[in-house]
Amino acid sequence: MYQVVKVICDSSFLVLVASTRIKNIPNVETEIGALEYVVPNMVVKELERLSLDDKKKALPRMH
Repeated sequence: MYQVVKVICDSSFLVLVASTRIKNIPNVETEIGALEYVVPNMVVKELERLSLDDKKKALPRMH
């Protein structure tokens, strides 16, 4: 029987995935089934807020 495993992603996991090369995902899918990533709306909002904060920090300060 083919199984789909839902992986609920938080912001820390998504930042890690975006910044690190993840190996062996095909091996995981072979062992437990296809992976379906679920990102809750509150996580999307948090990442949007963090991206705005990072842009503010990157701007040069005017004296």
